[in-house]
Amino acid sequence: MDIKITLLGGESHSLTVNPGTTVGSLKHIILQSFKLSTDKLWFDKEGQKINLNDDSRSLSAYGVPAGANILMLLKNPMSEPTTIDIFLRTFEGKSRTYTIRPGETVAAFKLKVQQREGMAVDQQRLVYEGHQLDGESRTLESYNVSAGSTIYLNGRLRGGKDSGEDN
Repeated sequence: MDIKITLLGGESHSLTVNPGTTVGSLKHIILQSFKLSTDKLWFDKEGQKINLNDDSRSLSAYGVPAGANILMLLKNPMSEPTTIDIFLRTFEGKSRTYTIRPGETVAAFKLKVQQREGMAVDQQRLVYEGHQLDGESRTLESYNVSAGSTIYLNGRLRGGKDSGEDN
């Protein structure tokens, strides 16, 4: 579907997106297509301003129709981002938004996942672009994780028999 992105100053851009596109993905598309960093998005639905504030929700979940005019507030381009939003896809297929700081380590991210998802750090297997994030002291950036990235969470298999055990 075609939508129009309008900045508060009046400048506008056209985009073609899927109705299932998430708000976070839309922000990433805007950044990649127009080199504009989005702070807030909203649209006018029958005279009511709808704030598109949940990056994990799709445009269709907000009721954004084809031809909608999405209003956009830019982030301050002069400052480096203090946080970025990424997505975590669980093995149940649920997608959650996580806010991380530049330089955040894999170990720190795993603690956030443990607190929110209830999965022990030692049972987490995080995968991004086919690579397991196993360097606990490495930063997420070192794995090229950036705003809008999706990390996949899988559980480690438990059980089995140690090779040193006797029958």
